[in-house]
Amino acid sequence: MSRYYISKIIHKPYPYLFHLKRNLIIAFVLGILIYIINVLAVDKSYVDINFVLSKPLLCTLAGLVTFFSILLVLEIIPRIFFKPDLKENWTVGKECLLIVSLLFVIAIFNNILSLMISKEPSNSIILHFLNSSLYVILLGIVPAFLLVWLNYTILLKENLKKVSLYNEQLESRIIHTENGVSDIVNIQTSNKNEIIELDINAFLFAKSEGNYVDVFTKTSSEVKCKPYRLTIQKLEEVLINYPFIISTHRSYVINIRNISTTSGNARNYRISFEGVLHEVPVSRNKFQTFKDAFTIKKV
Repeated sequence: MSRYYISKIIHKPYPYLFHLKRNLIIAFVLGILIYIINVLAVDKSYVDINFVLSKPLLCTLAGLVTFFSILLVLEIIPRIFFKPDLKENWTVGKECLLIVSLLFVIAIFNNILSLMISKEPSNSIILHFLNSSLYVILLGIVPAFLLVWLNYTILLKENLKKVSLYNEQLESRIIHTENGVSDIVNIQTSNKNEIIELDINAFLFAKSEGNYVDVFTKTSSEVKCKPYRLTIQKLEEVLINYPFIISTHRSYVINIRNISTTSGNARNYRISFEGVLHEVPVSRNKFQTFKDAFTIKKV
């Protein structure tokens, strides 16, 4: 039971909030904090006996090493190795793992600094390294996890409140009316002899499936889904003149006039269409665009 509960927590969606300005602030604040802690906690006589540098210089270097360690983990590595999908599907568990990695890297680089400036390197370097690294991680892991959980709770409440209000406004604005005038758009697919005759008023949404796009349309009695050899990007380009047809995800294009209901929060927002079991996701980076579609009265 406890294993299930822990698994449920670590897989909860969590916003990836790290960006250059925020990372610089975090690195600067923690670097200054490490400097102050060393100034207050490290004895000058201990520094004079064991290190080739003076106490002020040692404390400064410890702060700088911490600063650059944080930038390495939070800024440089994510820029090189983190794909957009990873950031889009960020979770509580990934956030905690990143923080543990950050603490470990800070410990590694500060240990390297300690070894480089020691007058007499320790005979048990590995044991010293493991002890100090474990100390840093244990010291920082509890407040870090508490901070993640507190931040998650606050963000969740804020998002639910905002989206709940938005859903009420959305429901009051979506009015389903039958339009007797058809607006047909002819779209050439990747097959030379195939042309889609798309009735804009009947169009619900399109979903990308590899080299094909599933197009969902409604009639008076049913919803039809038909695959076409076409890219979602081309479909979006052809329909660009229709401001009420927007992309909510890299794999979806929807007609906001035909939305039935919405659910979720800003991290996990989903759209439903009448007669369709499949829910359409709204990705985090498309959520503002989706909101703007109604704010500027595209509907």
